[in-house]
Amino acid sequence: MNRLKIVLPILFLLHGVAAGQDSLTVEQAVQRVLQTHPAIEQMLANTRAAEARVSQTSSAKLPEVTTEADYAHIGPIPEFSFPAFGSIVLAPADNYDAHVSGKYTVFDFWKTSAAVDLSQSRVQTSRDAIELTKTNLALQTIRTFYMIILLQKSLQVQDEQIEALTQHLSVTQKRVTAGSATNFDVLTTQVRVATSQNQRVEIQNSLQKQESMFRQLLNLSTNVPLMIRGSFQQAPSPLNMDSLQLDAFHQRAELKLARDAEESARLQKNASSRGNMPSLKIIAAYGFKNGYEPNIYPMRGNWVWGAQAQIPLFDGGKVSHQEEEAQAAIESEQAHTQDAERQIQSDVEQAVSDVQASWSKVQISDVQLQQAFEAVAIARTRYETGSITNLDLLDAETAESTSKLMSLQALYRYVISKYELDRAVGTSFSR
Repeated sequence: MNRLKIVLPILFLLHGVAAGQDSLTVEQAVQRVLQTHPAIEQMLANTRAAEARVSQTSSAKLPEVTTEADYAHIGPIPEFSFPAFGSIVLAPADNYDAHVSGKYTVFDFWKTSAAVDLSQSRVQTSRDAIELTKTNLALQTIRTFYMIILLQKSLQVQDEQIEALTQHLSVTQKRVTAGSATNFDVLTTQVRVATSQNQRVEIQNSLQKQESMFRQLLNLSTNVPLMIRGSFQQAPSPLNMDSLQLDAFHQRAELKLARDAEESARLQKNASSRGNMPSLKIIAAYGFKNGYEPNIYPMRGNWVWGAQAQIPLFDGGKVSHQEEEAQAAIESEQAHTQDAERQIQSDVEQAVSDVQASWSKVQISDVQLQQAFEAVAIARTRYETGSITNLDLLDAETAESTSKLMSLQALYRYVISKYELDRAVGTSFSR
């Protein structure tokens, strides 16, 4: 029952700004950031560019068709003369040639397919990079959201302390007038009031900075009222380290990106190894031109078709060096993947430890707050009977305000640690 008497007032105190039509929950704030933030738009544009490169690479599998039109004026024109026949012209001075030609690669030993596979792997890399960006932005939004709530509630606690100190100062001044207190008590109380006011200024400044960051994340102008609602109410849940690490190995975007890079390196080596492979193409053309005997001036239809084989003979070792480079890249990416796995394992362990430690601090702060409440109640009673000094009462009241702030900070740290555990496990915040 004592624990409920402590927790329920705190939860009521920590409840966010009253729910309104335009107020945002943390989930709504995250969704808005993920829908409007320029970083997401940039990553989506990068993905579209990668998809376009796939189509660009795949176009090598399709026929290549071109239209050409040529004009040439030559001189002197080729001609010769026969006695009694006159001059015979072999080619016109003005030559015209217009035709449509096509070229199609019949077989290239899968060089194009290897290039397409490499381009597709980079599309997947770009998509996984989007998820990583979303996760980072979501966690940044969550931290800022709850920091604003923490600072708002801290400001309320500070205002309550200033009000209590002001009332205490008024009572002390009356006691000085009545002769039951000294000016030292007044000065001591005034110092505490000034200290609390300075602390309030610092909290207010921090709150304004966090609100500015929050508006930047949500793309809100400074003249738009910032209305959010939420609380620090969280229930402890059992944590299984092995299960969490297994989930992290399947879900973390960083590990997906490392594996994507490893796969891209393998595909790059496959594409490089086909650099010296031959290719076979067929060509065909149809058009109109002049210059055909016996009448060289009219335009006549003409066609041509054939086959073309390209067989590289010597490239100075270029392809072999490209393969060496690709193999080194594979080994590098494999090491990076192993490092990512170790880092993720450590991240989960640290996140679990943070959750457990922060929950312990919440429980300790509950006890400390209860003790502070009781200490203030006793101090006020004893002050009224003259058993303790004004300074003793001020110390007790200051300890009570400090305990309230520590309780707020412990609850904030616990909430954030649970979100950071979700981040370490790879839970998506965009669902």
